[in-house]
Amino acid sequence: MKHYKTFSISWLLAFFLSLSPPSWSQEGYWQSLFNGKDLSGWQELNGKHIWEVREGMIVGSTVPGEPNGFLCTLQQYGDFVLELEVSIDTLMNNSGIQFRSLSYDDFKNGRVHGYQMEVDPKPQQWSGAIYEEGADRGWIYPPDKMSQAAKEAFKRDDKNGYQWNSYRIEAVGPMMRTWINGVPAAHLIDDRYPKGFIGLQLHANNENDPQGSFSIRFRNVRIQTGDLNLTPLDDTHVVNLLSENPNSKQQLVAKPLQIKQDQTVGSISVFHGQSNTPILTQIAKQNERPYIHPLIAPDGNGVMTEYRPAHHLHQTGIYWGLKKVNGRDYFMNWKNDYWRGVSATVFEDEGTQVKWQTEYNMLDENGKTIMVETQDWSMQHFGEHYVLELQWTGEAKSDVVMEKFYVGGLFVRMPWVKETVGEIVSASGLRNLELEGQRSIWSDIGIKLDGRDDFAHIAIFDHPENKAFPTPWRVDNELGMGPSRQILGDWKIAEGEKEVIWYRLLVYTGELDKILLMDIWKDFIQP
Repeated sequence: MKHYKTFSISWLLAFFLSLSPPSWSQEGYWQSLFNGKDLSGWQELNGKHIWEVREGMIVGSTVPGEPNGFLCTLQQYGDFVLELEVSIDTLMNNSGIQFRSLSYDDFKNGRVHGYQMEVDPKPQQWSGAIYEEGADRGWIYPPDKMSQAAKEAFKRDDKNGYQWNSYRIEAVGPMMRTWINGVPAAHLIDDRYPKGFIGLQLHANNENDPQGSFSIRFRNVRIQTGDLNLTPLDDTHVVNLLSENPNSKQQLVAKPLQIKQDQTVGSISVFHGQSNTPILTQIAKQNERPYIHPLIAPDGNGVMTEYRPAHHLHQTGIYWGLKKVNGRDYFMNWKNDYWRGVSATVFEDEGTQVKWQTEYNMLDENGKTIMVETQDWSMQHFGEHYVLELQWTGEAKSDVVMEKFYVGGLFVRMPWVKETVGEIVSASGLRNLELEGQRSIWSDIGIKLDGRDDFAHIAIFDHPENKAFPTPWRVDNELGMGPSRQILGDWKIAEGEKEVIWYRLLVYTGELDKILLMDIWKDFIQP
């Protein structure tokens, strides 16, 4: 398991939302946005220019007197990797690739607005920078922040004809990165537009520009939306437009913890320093599924988990349960006819990071083990928050199939009654039941506990090495939440094989803290 490092706000992450099922054909993990034959799936917004398909290219030609125009996808995207090739007439003013963009009748009469990766045929070399099209901020990743190599990467059309440029955009949570011909260009952190359409811009020439009709060409337009193949972090200059969290300006030092195990009761308890009151307890009895409860707020004020509430008796604090495994329900059933404890082991019982493991057999209707489930946990206490990390391993003892279902996997149950004030927020900005069944790289539950004036939060982070990444989320009417691979369809592990899934949890209090979430996530995904 990874060690959680001290961090500062200058370490900015590689963040990773949620999409409706794609309607385009797939090639591996890629979906083609252009079929090479017609403009199915696209529409023109704003200016009335000429868009046509020629020889497997989308060709846009300006109509003099028309304002900027955009050929836009009908579908919207949140987290994605976009690749395409572009070639532009050198006499055109400029162009751009819109992403996470929007058009509303009540905003500037439908003006397209959102992020734009610049396509610039002029000697000024602005290609690759990020502009806020149609809104108020202008350059949000200015060209002068790009490296000289990035500025020189774009190839202008010349006497030999079209010069194709490979464009790549990675948009994951609030992080956006761009490349031209494989050269990193921009690294922007911003959350104004979490989701929107892809658009191809035709920029009208200004009065001092050459007049006439000019063209831009696009081909090989494709997108990843599920299992994202992300590029490792590099030293590209970062522009961070999120507000700063003052707690992130200081190095946060891990506090000492210790573990005490009671094998008679079947518990593993974590204590802060020499305190006699546990801040977290893992119940690991031989005859029922393991769970974490109670979990105490980092400042000691309030219990942040709930044990078997009347509205969901099977929900026990923080736990793992799969639905319909070879037809059996291990999510709602937690007793020994489904589970048999094998071991509960403490690996590191004191220090700034403590570690423990539980191992359980999942039983079929005849009492035979079909899968061994191992949970490796670690915990650290930084300032006013905890960091928990889970490595789940499923080892199949026979072929197992986790059937498609709306829930199954890691789940968090915080205290809830009808009067509870609380909210779930995802990295995409989806809230509460909007998140149900949607993909996201992280989600955060905030609930106002009895005896507190502020909110208590538990956030869960997905990891890019998980096969379902970004994983869809289950959200219920009582603010229960968890990522669930089973939402995507049947999931199989062959006899003798293993699958490993990683999650990180952040426990904190106060306002939703996006900067802290970013820092925790970046540390989690670093190799």
